Order: sequence, then structure tokens, then C-alpha cells
Amino acid sequence: MFRSQHLSYKYALFAYFLFGLQGLVASGGAIDLLFPDLGNPIPFASGRAFHLNVSIYWPLIGMIGAMYFFFCQEAEREFYSLKLITINFWMLAGTLGLILGSLLLGFNEGREYLEAIWPLKLATAACTILLCFNLLTTYLASDMPRSRATLISMVTGSVTLIIFYVPNIVSYAHPTVDEIAKFMVVHIWEEMSLELIGTGVLAALLIQVTKVKRQAVETAIYLDITFAVLAGIIATGHHYYWIGVPSYWLWLGGTFSAMQVLPAIVLLYTTVKSITFKGIFDLSYRDKITMFLIGSSMFYHIFGAGFLGFLMAYPPLNRYVHGTYITSAHSHLALFGVFGFLVLAVCFHILFTEIMLGKKMYRWCWGAIISLNAGLLTMGLGLLIAGGLQVYFWRVIGLSIGETNEFIRPYLFIRAFGGFLYAIGSLTLTFVVIKSIWPKIQVIFQSEGRLSIVKCDDLHRMHGLVEELLQEEKKIEPLLKRIQVLYQRLLLFDKEK
Repeated sequence: MFRSQHLSYKYALFAYFLFGLQGLVASGGAIDLLFPDLGNPIPFASGRAFHLNVSIYWPLIGMIGAMYFFFCQEAEREFYSLKLITINFWMLAGTLGLILGSLLLGFNEGREYLEAIWPLKLATAACTILLCFNLLTTYLASDMPRSRATLISMVTGSVTLIIFYVPNIVSYAHPTVDEIAKFMVVHIWEEMSLELIGTGVLAALLIQVTKVKRQAVETAIYLDITFAVLAGIIATGHHYYWIGVPSYWLWLGGTFSAMQVLPAIVLLYTTVKSITFKGIFDLSYRDKITMFLIGSSMFYHIFGAGFLGFLMAYPPLNRYVHGTYITSAHSHLALFGVFGFLVLAVCFHILFTEIMLGKKMYRWCWGAIISLNAGLLTMGLGLLIAGGLQVYFWRVIGLSIGETNEFIRPYLFIRAFGGFLYAIGSLTLTFVVIKSIWPKIQVIFQSEGRLSIVKCDDLHRMHGLVEELLQEEKKIEPLLKRIQVLYQRLLLFDKEK
């Protein structure tokens, strides 16, 4: 195991902490929406900005941690700079803390999803530049083929994170230009940059866990990259009609939206074709949880993001459903359903690579994941029905907003109930992860210090000795003694810690 992988643990743990926090905040927002007279101590606008920003940042932090974990595995070498991995984490954590704190205090630029003040956006851009620099220098120094698809996918995704974020550090006087810049993050980040990074990370994970053939996966990744770039950039055009650009963008965006479901189907088909049911049953408890979370992500990718997104982007429908609760349903199913579940999967895999999780805790994990899925589906259903009634009563019949809201109110209770189930799942899973990791918290936050170096080097040596053991049967006894010495040394370090 590489030391770079060890340093990525803190990213995965922080992502889980923010995920649990998001569940609490979202539930509070849903209750406030239904009962506005309860007297929420946090203004609704500040709470909503907090919810939107944390829903973007926790998957981003988890995905960056996953890149640090899987990129060095695919490049088969340590990162160019281990110190930069640690610096990048503390910069990200500090920036996010300041963004969330400032939003609660009312420092809000008023741009949905990008409400943070510009110095904090500048800090976010600096974090993505640090990540990209470390990835590129490692990629160029690697002895692996330059054409390795997992590496290309992750590098391309991280470069586009910068390209599409930098224009949003400042705002623009012309509202159309300002909205186009905003969609570079709100849509293109999710539908292209994170799609590229997620594909590379997911492929590396599947190669490791399911032993799927690299050649088959790499072909799927190249197809995925092509679809993600075309669909990610042009499909965003179905929003442009509403911000003052020519109407042909509505058809261009709607047409290319049909392609967005293809990457997930290609990768899913390749994986299912390459693995067997016996192979799935032989997986460890950890890997079964990981695969179930990935399966959840694939489901929402195809149905919540892909098909629902395509129907909404179809121009004759888009004119009616744009900006209704149907859009909100799509946002929840696409953002958390696709990237949320994927990040939970890779972070769970990362955190419990070296740390053991008890069988009882695995049962709690299964319960939490079922609750998350039940909550998300219930929320999505309630929002879809409410959105459909909004379209009919408000935009077809022509009732006022107040009269329409009275008709859809019962379905917002269904949405709130779904949010309650979701919050139970998110808090339970977060509790299980943090409780299990807590005894090793100092090791998780160990920088590139001596203890982690010695432990990783010892693990590498143990791995080499086991390999020798399998090939040199006559030397079993002396090799076992050497392994025993190393094992005792590892235990001693743990006790000292």
C-alpha cells in the first residue's frame, strides 16, 4: 500500500462527517418549508445556501480523496509530493469551514450554488490547482503507459475542474453572461468533470474488487470520456433558453441530453458481463457494502439523472417543467443519487482497507443504506407528484401560486417524510463510520511522518515476504520468523501510539 493512499483517509472521513451534517440541515430545511411559523433560528435563505454548498463540497472532497487513493494505485507509484496531499486537505477543510460559517452569518453573494464571497472562491480554485499539479506531475513521472484510461480520465476531469470554476471567481454585470458562467459549475462540473473523475475512480475500484478485465474496462472508459465531454458541455444548453440565449440551444441541449445516460449503461454492461454471481457472493463484507452503494449509484444514474433528465430536457416538456418541483426531484436523484452514493462507496472502501469493521456494524450499515434509498425514493416521488401538479394547476390551468401551493402541500409532507428516512440513514451510517474510525483517529490524521512511513514500509516488506513464501517452500520456517518479527513490530507501534 502506498503512503499516498494512507494520506487520503482523512478526506474520506471528512466527507462522511459532512454527509451526516447535510442530512441534519436538509431535514431542518424541509420542516421550515412546511411550518414557516415555527421560528427557525437560522434564516431560510442562509440555511438553503448552507445546504446547497455542503451538498456540492462533501462529494467533491470525497472524490478528491478517492483520486489520491486510486491514482497512485493505477500509476503504480507514490504521488509527486506527499506534503501537498496534506496541505491540500487542510486548505480544502479550512475553505469549506469559512464558506459554511460565512453563509450562516449572512455573507452571501446571491448566486445560487455559488453564494460564497470571492476570496473563498479563489481559495477553492487554488485547492483544485494544487490537486491538478500533483496529479499531472505524478502522471508524467509514472512508468505506466500514457494511454492508461483510468489515469487519463482522472487527469482530464481534474483539469476541467479548474477551467470551469475560475470564471466564477468574479460575477458579471450582464445577467446572461453571469448565468452561463454559473452553469459551468452547477451543470458542467457535475455532468462532465465529476463524471470523468468518477469514471476513472470507479473503474480502478472495479478492477481491484471484482477483478474485471482491464482491457474491457478501458474500452468502456474511452467511450465514457467521449460521451461525457459531448453531453456534459452541449446538454447544458437546455438551460440557456431561460437565460436569454437563442432558442436553438433548447433543442441542442435536449438532443445531447439523450447521450447522458449512455456512459453509465456502457460501464454497467462491461462490469456485469465480466463478473459472475459466484464472484459477487465471494466478496468480503466490506466489498459487498461497496458494491451495493455502487449499484445504487448506477440505478439513479440511469433512471434519476439519465432518463428523467432527458424527459425534462425534451423542449416541448421543458417549457412547462422548468423550475418546478420536478427539477428539484431531478437534482436530488442526480446529485446525491449518482455522486453521493458513488462517493460513499469509494470512501467506505478506502476507510476500511486497513481498519476492521465488526460484523454487527455491517448490519447497521445495511440498515442505513436501505433507509437512505427508501428516503431518497420517497423524496423523489413526493417531489415528482408535487411538480406534476404545479405544472397542471399553475402553468396549464393558470391558477395563482398561492392556490397551487395549497394543492401540492400534502405531497411536500411525503417529501419531508422521505427526508426523515434519509436523515436516519445518513446519521446512522456516519455514526458507524466515525465510531469505528475514532480509536485510530490519530493514525488517520497522521501526515507523512515517521510512524506511517515505517508502518507502510513494513507492510510492503511483509507483502514481499509472503510472495517469497509462496514460491520458496523450503524456506518457509525462516521466512515465517521474519514475518513474525515484523508483525510484533507493527503491534508495538500501535501500542505506543
